[in-house]
Amino acid sequence: GGLGLRAAELVLDRGARSVVLASRSGRVARGGQGLEAQLSSVRHAARVLSCDISDAAEAVQLLRSSPSVQGVLHAAGLLHDRLVRAMSNADLELVASAKATAASSLHHALLQVSLDAFVMYSSVSSALGNLGQANYASSNTYLDSLAACTRQSARVARSVQWPMVTGAGMGQATHDALGAGRGADIGLGALD
Repeated sequence: GGLGLRAAELVLDRGARSVVLASRSGRVARGGQGLEAQLSSVRHAARVLSCDISDAAEAVQLLRSSPSVQGVLHAAGLLHDRLVRAMSNADLELVASAKATAASSLHHALLQVSLDAFVMYSSVSSALGNLGQANYASSNTYLDSLAACTRQSARVARSVQWPMVTGAGMGQATHDALGAGRGADIGLGALD
């Protein structure tokens, strides 16, 4: 989505020769946010592939198709808000699949790869929680814990606990749906 594209632009500006953008659909799109135009600015050095990273075999295949990988950014995310009392196992799994299960698949697929960077986009919700987002918060907590455990094994890994980011991806979609107030009541305004 949008944050992954922003990161792709940044690493290309900083000297990376190519990037691979993977999504379940094989597209980078979120209606009305201009991501297709943004993608065209990096198309010369970017491949967009369809890959469900939560499937361990697909994660391994993706890495085999990109043998000179130096860094991995896991920026996937999915919101499916429910109050805990109304949350089913399927609600938990839906969000966990995009964040936690996918991160675990990447982690295992990368065990034999020497990387300069393995970065996972987490959320401040892992530390502070957020109404209706226990599934999202717990999935992001998994990313934070996975990064810490990976570093304990002398391997590179970082998680970044982003607040809501407007101007791209699901942060913009949430902002559009709920307005600017989400998080402001606890001093967390959105980043742009």
